[in-house]
Amino acid sequence: MAPLNRVLCAVGLGAAALAAAGAIAAAAGSEYAPVRRSPTAHVEPASTARVIVKLKAKSGTLSVSRSGTGAGPQAAATLGARLGVALADGRTLGAQTQVLHASGMSSAALAAALGNDADVEWAVVDQRRYIQASPVSDPLYPDGQTIATSQEGPVAGQWYLRAPGTDSQGHDLVSGINVEPAWAITNGLSSVVIGDVDTGITEHPDIGGSTPGATGSKLFAATFAGTTSSTPYGYDFVGYGGVSGDGDSAADLILTANDGSLDDPDPSDPGDWISTQEDAGTVDGGYFKGCGAGNSSWHGTQTGGILAAATNNGTGMASVGYNTMLVPVRALGKCGGYDSDIIAAAEWAGGVLPAGSVGASGTTIPANTHPARVINMSLGGTGSCGSAYQEALTLLRDAGVVVVAAAGNDEGLAVDAPANCQPAASDTDQTPIVIAVAGLRHAGDKVGYSDIGPEVAIAAPAGNCVNTASGSQCLYPILTTLNSGTTSPVTNGGIYSDGLNNLSLGTSFATPLVTGTVALMFSANPSLTNAQVVAILKSTARAFPSATSSNSGITAGTVACTAPTSTVQDECYCTTSTCGAGMLDAGKAVAAAAALATPAASISGGSTVAAGSTLTLTGAQTTGIAVTGYAWSITSGGSYATLGSTTGSSVVLTGVSAGTATVQLQVTNALGNTTTATASVIVTGSSSTSSGGTTSSGSSSSGGGAANPAWLVALAIAGLLLRPRSRR
Repeated sequence: MAPLNRVLCAVGLGAAALAAAGAIAAAAGSEYAPVRRSPTAHVEPASTARVIVKLKAKSGTLSVSRSGTGAGPQAAATLGARLGVALADGRTLGAQTQVLHASGMSSAALAAALGNDADVEWAVVDQRRYIQASPVSDPLYPDGQTIATSQEGPVAGQWYLRAPGTDSQGHDLVSGINVEPAWAITNGLSSVVIGDVDTGITEHPDIGGSTPGATGSKLFAATFAGTTSSTPYGYDFVGYGGVSGDGDSAADLILTANDGSLDDPDPSDPGDWISTQEDAGTVDGGYFKGCGAGNSSWHGTQTGGILAAATNNGTGMASVGYNTMLVPVRALGKCGGYDSDIIAAAEWAGGVLPAGSVGASGTTIPANTHPARVINMSLGGTGSCGSAYQEALTLLRDAGVVVVAAAGNDEGLAVDAPANCQPAASDTDQTPIVIAVAGLRHAGDKVGYSDIGPEVAIAAPAGNCVNTASGSQCLYPILTTLNSGTTSPVTNGGIYSDGLNNLSLGTSFATPLVTGTVALMFSANPSLTNAQVVAILKSTARAFPSATSSNSGITAGTVACTAPTSTVQDECYCTTSTCGAGMLDAGKAVAAAAALATPAASISGGSTVAAGSTLTLTGAQTTGIAVTGYAWSITSGGSYATLGSTTGSSVVLTGVSAGTATVQLQVTNALGNTTTATASVIVTGSSSTSSGGTTSSGSSSSGGGAANPAWLVALAIAGLLLRPRSRR
């Protein structure tokens, strides 16, 4: 079966490994932005149909199709008989939802026919989607990088993370996300997980460390059957929604997967290159005809580096998320991926994929034991949001998972799906189900390729090349992680994108800047709601520059962006109706999130110590807000114990004599807020083994239990010595 029309474009695949900047024809004084867009020549065969359908809850078709399985529907026979069309069952996507296939008609025709059936709630085409392409010691972070070879750069380093200002080349950097104040509040919690629905991940020392799960790795170790110590934790959903047992379809799906299998527990990226023969349609039955020839993008590795590269480790780059963890979930292969695969991947990442779901491989998908709090979707394509996406994104929102998606790279046209998805009109909760991100130039105006529209929530740097002649360094791309392979991944091939041969440009790379910021917000305040996240991002955003701004970085003659039409819009001044609430300010957003937090302190380490012995107590707080001060003291029972140094996160308590001492810890965080915790420590009169325990804010441990025998003996002897004696 040939693949469907690829409706969604590569929203931000940088030109990494795709084309040397020197090969890009750039007119004098113009700015080039070599991003990969939707394949325009690749069209769905009119004789092949693939549709996602949802049956009504109380329909007879649902009841019949579920009998004997107890899982989701398999309604091809029932619906096909009613329509007079030979249908084939595809993958079950939920209790009422499945994929259906047919031959001899188009997907649009099948969706329309099914949509008229009385037992069908909705039917949508299962389309293909595409990739959208400090205070820290990381050497690639600062400005003023030395360019010794053509593979290095850009000179401005990770300009997009730093505060707005003037760079070493005298240019105004207006759109930098100002992340350093956010890092001063929190370095991110490892318990906050980012799910990255993309092409998967490649081995890279700045993400995976020496091996997944090892010290310094930002990836968990795989735990599923069939994995090895080198397998990163995650899942591969490419082919998940295909037809099991259909030889031709399975073979086609495996072509897209490019790793020899369908859904499996290894999210490693095998490469998504398209050869000139594949693009011409002369091989593989023309399955990839019109997809556009190019080297492997390593797109998931690129977005993964921005999200969660190891930070302040003296190596490579810094990430927005700092200490937050990454779970790569593969949904895109060669020439993109189907909606059914993407939806299942996002649901699994957020921990809401229905239990017992079975993929095209015949394997039951295991539950995600590291569910994400925020999901990055740097993918998309043209068209409206279908019901399948709307329901899946609503399910994730209702579970407290924030989804961030790229607006698209179609030169100022309407926002792509799924970034354009909105809550259903009938939904009593109108909290956004996805945060759409538009792309900015270094100067703060819209970058030429970024899509725009009222669905956009916020804008962030997407990478641009200022007035660069052909063959010269791009000044402001997004520096991130890559693999050096042109087709298959190269072992020990972890490299970084640069300013000439491996450019990273696109709303794909603006999106993880927002996603990483949300992860820091959750680290500072784990109790944030989705509505609070959206409100904070918008309310703390910086205003866009306008025509009255003094900003030499904006091209002369630039006009304000207008509502999207069928006409492209290149560089233009953003407005709040076209590019969202403003420019992302990570520092302000995280500060606002932290200000809403109510951190509580705790003391752990033990509750009993013998006189003459020591006990180490350790303090902590329940949020990821940085602690700026610890103050320990004994508030009662000071004659029974003493404290060592009282200004560290731990304190050594020495027992003096039998009794109970109350220890207090006061914690001050980066916002100047203080919180206290107390713990009771029993000092025994003889050698005793300390018992562990933890107390939390406002509480104290009680001694309880029987009196210590040695202490009772001492009291008895004292009584005998002190009682009155008779006179002689």
